[in-house]
Amino acid sequence: MALALIDAVVALDNNMVVIRFESTIKISSLVNSNFILQTNAATPTVIPNPFETIETIVDYNQISRTLKLYWHKNLSLVNGVQYLIRLVNFLDAANEVIDEEQISFQWDGSSATPSSSSSVIVPQVKEILVEDKSIRTDAFTSLQILAKNPDFYIVETSPPSGDFYLQNDYNNGRVKITFNSRPASNFLNNNYFKAQRKKIQRTPVRWENVSTKVQIHSWKPEVYLDFPSLKDATPAYYTDNKEYFETGYKYRIVVSKEIGI
Repeated sequence: MALALIDAVVALDNNMVVIRFESTIKISSLVNSNFILQTNAATPTVIPNPFETIETIVDYNQISRTLKLYWHKNLSLVNGVQYLIRLVNFLDAANEVIDEEQISFQWDGSSATPSSSSSVIVPQVKEILVEDKSIRTDAFTSLQILAKNPDFYIVETSPPSGDFYLQNDYNNGRVKITFNSRPASNFLNNNYFKAQRKKIQRTPVRWENVSTKVQIHSWKPEVYLDFPSLKDATPAYYTDNKEYFETGYKYRIVVSKEIGI
């Protein structure tokens, strides 16, 4: 029996819809034809081409199982109208068909308000993703580490991988990566723990490196990356009452597959 499809609707505004899935799905399911937008009426009207072409490499995060669907640039939603987004023809990791699920919402100009008839409740939010300062482990995380060092891997991160919204002063700019064993001290630098950020916008933009201080707990297998404060001529690290994550930017940490015990 296939699992449930949608875990939560993380965001829905005039730029995009962000969906977090309940479990692992086949990447081949993430095609535009499997997302149908229609009015929620007795005689529904299907809106053609509601989303920009899905690019799974950049739009889907396999670690957090979140997908960003950008509204098509020519789409025009009507205020006060109830809509449905239908998710159809999805396959789970076992190649079993997942039953259709729907997201019901009422459009209010720049955001959506929840509908009591929704199969998935959409939260009412403001300035969606403008405040996105997500930190996530990305390309060279546990899968690559396991391939090279089967007895050494990442257990968890804080904040959790895939978190979409962080306060500007989150944990005084400190990110924690917990391994199953303590990594060797010669790997504790930005060559092996690379912090990056990029501005959130529709047009392509490169990741830029952020110089962080890399430390390890005195006896626990925990590595700390301290981000520099934003507004100081001489950056401060892990200090109270400072801002470390800039509004309008996405952050990630690339952990090298070369790290070992």
